[in-house]
Amino acid sequence: MKNINMKITLLLFLLTGSVSLQLCAQTDPLFNQYQFNQSMFNPAYTGTYNVFNGTLISRAQWAGIKGSPQTTTFNASTAFFKDQLGAGLIVINDRIGISNNSDIQANFAYKLTFLHSHLSFGMQAGIVNYRYDYSNLTLETDDQVLTQRQRPNFSKPTIGAGMFYRADKYYLGISIPRLLDVSIQDDVTTNKIYKKQLYLSGGVVIDKFEGIKLKSTVLAMIQDSDRSYVDISASILLAEIIWAGIGTRNFTTYGANVMLELSNKFRIGYYYELPSSSLLGSTFGTNEVMLSADLEILKNHRALRRYF
Repeated sequence: MKNINMKITLLLFLLTGSVSLQLCAQTDPLFNQYQFNQSMFNPAYTGTYNVFNGTLISRAQWAGIKGSPQTTTFNASTAFFKDQLGAGLIVINDRIGISNNSDIQANFAYKLTFLHSHLSFGMQAGIVNYRYDYSNLTLETDDQVLTQRQRPNFSKPTIGAGMFYRADKYYLGISIPRLLDVSIQDDVTTNKIYKKQLYLSGGVVIDKFEGIKLKSTVLAMIQDSDRSYVDISASILLAEIIWAGIGTRNFTTYGANVMLELSNKFRIGYYYELPSSSLLGSTFGTNEVMLSADLEILKNHRALRRYF
C-alpha cells in the first residue's frame, strides 16, 4: 500500500506541472453533472432559460488519496432584457497535489429565439490564479532545495467563446472556453502550462414511453492526443422526479448518478465514479455532489420543466 501511495503521489506531482525541468499542460476540471450547468465550458449556455439559476458542484476525485483533485464550482446566471440576453458569474477552486488554482469568469450571451428553439452566442472573460506550494510535498528525505523554493503565485487573463443551439428535446454546443494559452517563467525555462481546448456537446431526450423519459448526452474535449476525452452518459427520468443513469469517460472510468427534482426549481444530484486503472484499483472512487436552483427573480422569469 505504501508503494501505491508513493506512485500516486508522484503521479499527482507530475500532473500539477510543478517539476522545474518541464511543466505539463493542464486541462479544465472534470465534471459529470454538467447537463444542467453547461456554462462551465460554454458561455453561450448562459441565460439559455428564462430564469435565474444558481448551481454549486463539489467534486472529490480519487477519494482517500492525499493530494487528489478537489474541485468546487459555483455558477450564477440569469436571463434578462426580454429573454434575449444572458449574464453569469463562475467561480472555481481546483486543487491537486501542490497546486491550488482559482478561476473567476464573467459570461455574456445573446440569444435568437425561433418558434421552438433558441440559438445563443456567448463570450466570457476572467482571470485565473495559479498557486504552487512545494512545502506540501511529502518526501522520504529532506530536500531543502525543493521545499524551500519560492511559492509561485501568478494570475493570467482568459477569454472564451461558444455557440449553443437548444430545442425542447435536444441541444448542440461548440465552444473554446480559453482562447489564450498560458505560459509561465520557471526557475529554468518558460513553460506552457495550459493549451486551448475545443468542446463539442450534444444531447437528446426520447419521450416515447408513458411515465418515463430517456436522455443521452455526449461531451467531447479535444486538446491533443494525450489530453482529450469523450464523456458519454445515458439516464432515465421516472415520474418527472428522479433521474438515474450511467456514464463513462473514454471507457476508462465508469460511474452512476441519481438526481432528485424538487418541482421545477430545485435539483439535488450525486455521481459516483470508479476508474478502471490498475494503479488506483477499485478502492479510490470519485464523489460529486450538485445543488441547483432555478428562481424567478425578474418579473418575466418562468421556472419551467427542463431536461438539460
